[in-house]
Amino acid sequence: FCARQRVATTAAGKRSRHAQYKSLYPKKMGRDYSDDGSSGSSRSGGGDDWDDEGTDIASKFKKSKSSSSSQRSKSSSSRRDRDRSSRSRSRSPGAERRGGGGDGDESPDYVDYNSVSFLRKGFNQNIVAGMVAFTGPGLFNAMNGLGNAGGSDPKIAATMNATLYATFSIFGVLSGSLFNILGTKILMSFGSLTYAFYAISVYLWGTDEKYASMAIIAAAILGLGAACLWGAQGTMTLSYALEPQKGLFFGLFWLIFNMGGVMGGFISMGINMAPDEERATSVSPATYFTFCVLMIAGSIFAFIFVISPSRVVKADGSPVKFDQTDKSGTVGELKEIVKLFGNKYMLLLTPLIIQSNWFYAYEFGGINGLLFDAPTRGLNSALYWAISGISSYVCGTYYLDSEAVGGRHKRAIRGLALVSIINLGQWVYAVLYQFSTGYDKGNPPDPPINYADGGTYMAPMLLFMYCGLADSLVQTYAYWIIGAISNSPSTLSRYVGYYKGVQSFGGALSWIIEAEGTSYRTQLLICSFLAVLFIPFTYMVSTTVQDKGTDIVGNGEEFAENAAVLQNDGYAESRRFAEMEQRARENRSSADSRRYAEMHGIGGSKKKPARIV
Repeated sequence: FCARQRVATTAAGKRSRHAQYKSLYPKKMGRDYSDDGSSGSSRSGGGDDWDDEGTDIASKFKKSKSSSSSQRSKSSSSRRDRDRSSRSRSRSPGAERRGGGGDGDESPDYVDYNSVSFLRKGFNQNIVAGMVAFTGPGLFNAMNGLGNAGGSDPKIAATMNATLYATFSIFGVLSGSLFNILGTKILMSFGSLTYAFYAISVYLWGTDEKYASMAIIAAAILGLGAACLWGAQGTMTLSYALEPQKGLFFGLFWLIFNMGGVMGGFISMGINMAPDEERATSVSPATYFTFCVLMIAGSIFAFIFVISPSRVVKADGSPVKFDQTDKSGTVGELKEIVKLFGNKYMLLLTPLIIQSNWFYAYEFGGINGLLFDAPTRGLNSALYWAISGISSYVCGTYYLDSEAVGGRHKRAIRGLALVSIINLGQWVYAVLYQFSTGYDKGNPPDPPINYADGGTYMAPMLLFMYCGLADSLVQTYAYWIIGAISNSPSTLSRYVGYYKGVQSFGGALSWIIEAEGTSYRTQLLICSFLAVLFIPFTYMVSTTVQDKGTDIVGNGEEFAENAAVLQNDGYAESRRFAEMEQRARENRSSADSRRYAEMHGIGGSKKKPARIV
């Protein structure tokens, strides 16, 4: 009877059960419950997924649950595979593939770091970026450190700097998209070349006042070039580094970059040295031509040695994941830039970003440019950038990247505390010196202070050195906190672009204030106020930094999508489980099922009948 009942049930209920399970498991279990049997997995042939041995519902549910979990993990990994595949396809047909192979091979997740070429290593590319910055922005800092950009008219110099930073602020925000569209080589090479044009224009202005307008135009062009160079550099430094290396990478870059200012300062000092009665009051032509040659060499160096991010390999053998945007994606890049101005983390970091370049007008004009003669300005400039480079490397490597300080979350908060204390200290020092000596616009020391003047030189020199220390720590922490927010090169390029754009906007405002004749005492008070203002807002960002290297901003949409998928899958699993339990209870109450169990010897007189689910 039970055998006949089972056959009848199998024959009569097979299609109805198929219909029920087709609605309950629409392709979730990796099966296709079609009535025609044309597809789907089957052990008995045709469309019959239920074998003749009466496979129970509970085992089917276990398989469905396992299959569903497997499907989700496969979906996650397939999404990553598609990303890698699209990156591989986006390269030119003859492009070099990681891991060898033909043009059709896809890049592996990891390669042997020691086997890749010298230039493909992320650490070496960061050094290349530092050397390019050494010859461009580094020597520009040396010129700016001479006071009044090395010229004789402080008002024109301030106008040039205001123009430079104004254009820098506009194109700086766009530099992230330029990076994603044009790549690193073009941006670094072009950016370095604009520094050479600026040096030539400043020299011509120094020989004849009629070239003042040319110098201002050159400053505007330099704003575009600087945005390109700094946008590419920031993305390279932060995205080529592993999580424990971001402070090291930026500190090392900052050290190399600032050696340009050190060398330029010593060059200027050597050229302009003379006996006391013949002290130079302006910068010699040889200084400008030396700077110009080095800047052009830096542009050529960048064109030869900077490579595409997609070919770079990190220290653990993992490739840099970068999708270069084609021209058709320009509109999308612009939309992403607009979103930055509504990004909570970027808005909170804005006071820090503005402060990080605001003080240059006061430091290079109100201290180095006002108080010292030309040879001493060169020496001070060299010392300023030397201390800036060394302190950045030490802070990034031995503090912000050090596990001994604590997890990354604690380092973000403790690093902010350290930087804030040192930064506030310099402004206390500056206020005491400025108001005690009475030096200001219209009241400079006469004659200008020389490095051989003993105690008269030491007090303002130490103040200027302290400014270099505080500057480097603020810059290092700002880059490090941005690198802690995201790891994606495309996302970081936009963040760095926002950073450099807003930073330059603040710099432009400070130089406009300088050009309008605002007293240095007033500028000093503004700098002191900004140094206090950024602390609470930056603290709010530092508390969100996680110990593990996950994006807290860049991948938010992906995280939300994955969470929604998992939540929906969980709801579906719960519904299926409830329906399966209901079916199991019905089967357990069936007398036929109990007799079938007894007939097959499942259980004994002292055992309960087996439950057929």
